[in-house]
Amino acid sequence: MAPRGAYHHGDLAAAAVDEALRLIDADASASFSLRALAERLGVAHRALYNHFADREALLAGVAARGFDMLADALVIAPDAPSFLAAYVRFALARPGLYDVMMARRHTAINGDPGLRAAVDRVIGAAVKGLATPGADDETQRREVMRIWMIAHGGIGLQRARMLRLRSDAEFAEEILRIAGF
Repeated sequence: MAPRGAYHHGDLAAAAVDEALRLIDADASASFSLRALAERLGVAHRALYNHFADREALLAGVAARGFDMLADALVIAPDAPSFLAAYVRFALARPGLYDVMMARRHTAINGDPGLRAAVDRVIGAAVKGLATPGADDETQRREVMRIWMIAHGGIGLQRARMLRLRSDAEFAEEILRIAGF
């Protein structure tokens, strides 16, 4: 923990998102308070309210960072199986962050330009990586949604250990088969 007063100048909002990511990755949940986060940063808890209206606003910033990280992993996938494998690896490697990302409501995403841009990067990568080239927009949307629903549902089942797959690698292979790759 940083001693009080250890944080001096810089981008407190980015530092708060960074520290929140560390906390989420450490215990796969977002169960911390803004007060606890401020204490870890060595600032008065009120200082965070200069950057985030509330805890949900901070979590939106964390989600935006997560979607950007996911997009970075997806845009380099050379084909649909690689894309889907990268998505599954991300979700299983960072379960707490994945939960924070997927817990954002559509209205919250649309109300936050940074979060909207990050989500759009993932959607753009998904269309490029999964949809049939040259298909009309509606066909591409349905293809991406079908695969995303399969992956998201499967990830939830695998994380709950409700599947009889011995490893996450075996799970990734099964998702590829189910999705038709």
